[in-house]
Amino acid sequence: MENSLCALLVVVFILAASPSMATVKPQVQPDTTPKRVLFVGNSFSYYNNGIQNHLASLIKAADKWQAGESRYRLKTISGGKLYEHVAGISPLLQNAKDRQYDIMVLQEYSNGPISKKYHQSFVDASDAIATLARKQGIEPVLFMTWAYKDYKDMTQQLADAYTAQGNKLHALVVPVGLAFAFANQYNPEIELFMPDLEGFDAKGQVLYSDVLKHPSVAGTYLAACMFYASFYQQSPERLSYLAGLDKNTAAALQKMAWFTYQHYYQG
Repeated sequence: MENSLCALLVVVFILAASPSMATVKPQVQPDTTPKRVLFVGNSFSYYNNGIQNHLASLIKAADKWQAGESRYRLKTISGGKLYEHVAGISPLLQNAKDRQYDIMVLQEYSNGPISKKYHQSFVDASDAIATLARKQGIEPVLFMTWAYKDYKDMTQQLADAYTAQGNKLHALVVPVGLAFAFANQYNPEIELFMPDLEGFDAKGQVLYSDVLKHPSVAGTYLAACMFYASFYQQSPERLSYLAGLDKNTAAALQKMAWFTYQHYYQG
């Protein structure tokens, strides 16, 4: 009893002391547990064998996977924007009675929602896909992506852009980007990013991009934990699936996902 009270007080203190990292508040609270989910996005979703596989493994570890009923799939375009997916959504959903989805998760190009060039296409494409999905009885969910490493201003910008669009669509927003920001703040020893190969120099030395934006396995695992928390309204803490990470790292990321859930939806 005393340990539970202490843990609760620690969470309350951290929540009170933490920066909001967002000014727009979500109007939609998580209240459903989908069995069949389609992720639509790009490399942010498919890196490290795909977020859908890590999320499915967390669900199985929680003994919540229903054979023959649960289905998690991924549709991506490398470097893609949501508008590039619009034309392919209707054909994908035709004659799909045996594989109907409950949720369609929409993940935009990394800086698309806050880019002058792509912001309106993000709004228009997510509007269009949400309409197509709902005609099939599928609810859209927005995948709030993360800031590039050391680009801290992106966090609030992305959080506000995704949350505002989610409110407009009356759709759930899963705050993965905020989970990255909090993990970077409270667990900076965990590397959530991996460098992108740019090419080779004249001596054959590998050249990497100066901008870190793609997720490491730890980053993808944190994102999957965030979706687990949002879809089940439960903490992923103590689940046995670790994605090959050491126990302490996985435990810290599980805890950070639940902390973010409380901060974003309940804060």
